[in-house]
Amino acid sequence: MNGPNCPFEHETLAMVHTGRWPAGCDETTRDHIDACPACRDLVQVASLVAADYQASLRQAHVPNSGLVWWRTQRRIRQGAVRTASRVITIVQAILVAAGVAVAIGILVATNHSFSLAPAELSRSVFAQWGIPLLIAFASWLALAPVALYLAVSKD
Repeated sequence: MNGPNCPFEHETLAMVHTGRWPAGCDETTRDHIDACPACRDLVQVASLVAADYQASLRQAHVPNSGLVWWRTQRRIRQGAVRTASRVITIVQAILVAAGVAVAIGILVATNHSFSLAPAELSRSVFAQWGIPLLIAFASWLALAPVALYLAVSKD
């Protein structure tokens, strides 16, 4: 249902919105609002909306700036940790693959008895180099993340 429009609706709405209604307006404006049905309805609705808005402003909990700053810094640090952990995981995977390739290369390069049967070949290679390479590879796997952490950390 659309009623007649009043040319003073915008001024009336601004008056209610800024809190000048009813104490901050002159007598002719009050008379016009009492006589004009569109402005009278506008004042009733806008007054309720403005009162609700003011009540919500009073009830709103705004954290202090220190808490907002702390949360922002924590979020930034967590993002940096996630990024760094992704990079560390990728580098570790590459280093493990390279270590396995080097270990296989060493095993193949140090094998002098290619004429043996495959079962005898694997036993002789493992007997000769298996335990030292296993110890070296395990220690390398244990120390690689520590070395990477020390290389990447800023502290």
